[in-house]
Amino acid sequence: MCYADTITETDGTVTAFCYCGWVEKGHTQKSADEAAYAHQNAQDADIATA
Repeated sequence: MCYADTITETDGTVTAFCYCGWVEKGHTQKSADEAAYAHQNAQDADIATA
C-alpha cells in the first residue's frame, strides 16, 4: 500500500508525492489532495479486482 501526501512549494503550487516514488507537480491544494487520494487507493482497487 502506498502512503501519498502533499507539500506546498515555494512558488505556491502543491506537489502530490508518495514514498514509492510517484510525484505530480503543479497542483492546487484541492487537486493535489485528490491526486494523492487516487494514487493511494489505486492499488487497493487493483488488489480487489485481481
